[in-house]
Amino acid sequence: MPTAKLSRKAQLVLPAGIRQRLNIRPGDRLILEVEGDHVVLRKAPESDVDALRRYRSSLWKDYGRELKR
Repeated sequence: MPTAKLSRKAQLVLPAGIRQRLNIRPGDRLILEVEGDHVVLRKAPESDVDALRRYRSSLWKDYGRELKR
């Protein structure tokens, strides 16, 4: 079972195997939930706007701003 150590700055480094399994990359948002005496960590779903930005097609140009409105 992988383990991690909390730093003096209360930072936690996730082991590479866990990051790879959950497809977690720098900048990704995570959800932390306390369940009894343990914490559950989940990758936060990306917004629809962010998903559309990845397509970078002229078809979707400025559509992100329209969705936000």
